[in-house]
Amino acid sequence: MHTAKPQDYFPDRRGALRELALAASLGALLTHEVLWPDRIALAADPKAPAGDWGTVKGRIVWDDSAKLPEAREVDFEKASADDRKFFTSKGKVYHEDWVIDPKSKALQHVFVWLRPDSTDRTPDPLPVHADLKEVKATEVVMDQEPMGYRPHAMALRAGQTLIVKNSSPIFHSLVWASDNNGDGNRAMPKDAEIKFEKLKAERIPVPFSCAPHPWEKAYLRVFDHPYFALTGPDGTFEIKLAPAGKVRVVVWQETLGLKGGAAGRFGQPITVEAGATLDLGDLKVKPAT
Repeated sequence: MHTAKPQDYFPDRRGALRELALAASLGALLTHEVLWPDRIALAADPKAPAGDWGTVKGRIVWDDSAKLPEAREVDFEKASADDRKFFTSKGKVYHEDWVIDPKSKALQHVFVWLRPDSTDRTPDPLPVHADLKEVKATEVVMDQEPMGYRPHAMALRAGQTLIVKNSSPIFHSLVWASDNNGDGNRAMPKDAEIKFEKLKAERIPVPFSCAPHPWEKAYLRVFDHPYFALTGPDGTFEIKLAPAGKVRVVVWQETLGLKGGAAGRFGQPITVEAGATLDLGDLKVKPAT
C-alpha cells in the first residue's frame, strides 16, 4: 500500500488551488441568492434536554419560480478504455455541482451551521452543551467509486480524521488546497491512501479533485464547534443541543456559495428557544436575476 502525507505537495499549484477554493466560497455569490421563508415554526420539544438548549431544523429546496438546472452527464469519449470501463460500470455518471431531487426539489450536499450573533470575523465562540464538548475520534473515509468521490461532501469537526483511499483498479490523484491542512497533488495508484489526522478548523471549504479526471470533485468543511449539519437527499438538516438565544444560521453550497452574498458569511439572525425546536421550514434557493 502506498501512503502519502498531506504535507507533501507541489508548491507551484498553491495559488491556483486556493483561488479555486475562494471562488467556490465567494465567487458564485455574485450570481446566486438564497431565499428565506416568510415564516418559521416554533414547537415545544418533549425530548429536549433541560437547560438553555434547543434544536434548529429545516429543509433546503429549489425555488419553483426558477428553472431547474439540467443534469449534465460526464463525457467519457476521450477517456482510456480502462477508465471508461470503470466509471460506466454502474451506469451513467453526472456532474455533481447541483444534486437536486427532481420530485421534491430538495438539495443535497448543502452545509448549514450556526455562529454567534455577531458580525465580527472572530467572535467569541458559542456555548457548547456538555454532551458535545468532547470531540469524537471519528475517521471518515472518502473513496474512489464509479460515480466519483464518495462521499461528495463532508462536514467534520476539528480533531477528527479523514482518510482518502483509492480502492478502484485505475490510477487517480488527489489535488487539494487549504489554509490549515496542507495542499498538494499526490499520485494515487490502486490501494493508495492519504490520511489527514487531527484536522484543523478551516474558514473556507477544502476542495478535492483528481488531476486525471477533473470532473471528480468533493468538498470538506472543518468546524471548531459541533453546531453544523449537511443535507441529505431529502434536503433536510437538524442541529441539536444548540444554545438558546440569538444566533445566526449560515448556508453554503458549492455552486450557490453563501446565502446573502459576501455578507452571508455572518449568517441569518434567528432565536433559539430553550426546550423547543425551531423549524425554519423550506429555505428556497434559486439563481439571482
